[in-house]
Amino acid sequence: MGKQRILSSKFNMSLGYIPVIISIILCEFIIQDIAIYIGAGVGVLSSIYMWQRKGPHIPQFILYSTTGMLLLLTITSFFSADYCPEAMFPFTLEISAIIPPLIIFLNRRRFLSYHTAQTHKCCKQFFAQGAEAAIVSARVLLLIGFLHFLIISLAILFGHPLNDTLRYILFRIMPPCVFILGILFNQFGIYYFNKIMSHTVFVPIVTKKGDVIGKAMASEAINRKNEYINPVIRITVTSHGMLFLLPRPQCSILEKGKTDILMENYLLYGETLEQGAERILQEILPSAPPQNLHFCFMYHFENEITNRLVYNFILDLNNDSILCNKKFKGGKLWTFQQIEHNLHRNFFSSCFEREYEHTKEIIYTREKYKEF
Repeated sequence: MGKQRILSSKFNMSLGYIPVIISIILCEFIIQDIAIYIGAGVGVLSSIYMWQRKGPHIPQFILYSTTGMLLLLTITSFFSADYCPEAMFPFTLEISAIIPPLIIFLNRRRFLSYHTAQTHKCCKQFFAQGAEAAIVSARVLLLIGFLHFLIISLAILFGHPLNDTLRYILFRIMPPCVFILGILFNQFGIYYFNKIMSHTVFVPIVTKKGDVIGKAMASEAINRKNEYINPVIRITVTSHGMLFLLPRPQCSILEKGKTDILMENYLLYGETLEQGAERILQEILPSAPPQNLHFCFMYHFENEITNRLVYNFILDLNNDSILCNKKFKGGKLWTFQQIEHNLHRNFFSSCFEREYEHTKEIIYTREKYKEF
């Protein structure tokens, strides 16, 4: 399995401030009205591209609000020639661009709840994640913007009157820096999150038919118990017509201490069944021949503790000496007669009792086939 990013850069909603940055920078070289028109045009074209691009749609809330703000300023410029002093234009754009994120942040719970409800609708499965990313971007921008306003307040309080150089830095240089820093901080946050999560193990969330519909952290799958279905691989070891069984570890979440088969573990997200079975085999019995591993059957198992789709494999061993391992404390080969004598007595695990007749039939069929 190749490594993949958990969180894409598409969730860096601060990239939606780029049209504002473009307008602020252009106003240094051209008249401010044209700078606004260009920034608004970039915002409109970017919004259309984001909306119509192929693949899952991630709503760019910050981009849409920024574009709307620039369009309002564009309309204002048609009716008023001096709506904003030229020296204060970058600072005016900064304040105007901060207002939509401020509204989102102040109403973040309602905003998030509404878009979470949209995730079950067609083409809106990423609306909740987009809303969360927008709230994070808004928080970052508000923090940086607050620092900028604090610096301006202190400069006016202790340095009044402001000289031309300080005024130029505070009101023309720092506004675009606020948005650029917002983009960089959000991108660093995504990078750091992906780095931390790169070592996190994920398991698939599946339907009863085995179709993958999502993923969850393995630790979460254990703690959430039976809220959704996770695939589990179980490998029954057989030798000379007998089954190798041993008590489940005392640290097991499910039916600790009960007698069960040797190998059981989650199928990991991105693995095929064959890859998962071979991984488990290498972890428990690395010297076992993988060509003797065969898939047998699948079934759904659910109780108050777990909800799993079980894939059962059988491993045939001609040489059972590899089972003589100190790690397999209490393990031994059981005949079918010994097993049936203890069935339905709360001795074996629930999964094993459900699998037993199928496993027995498969082994009997193979033994007869070998005789011919």
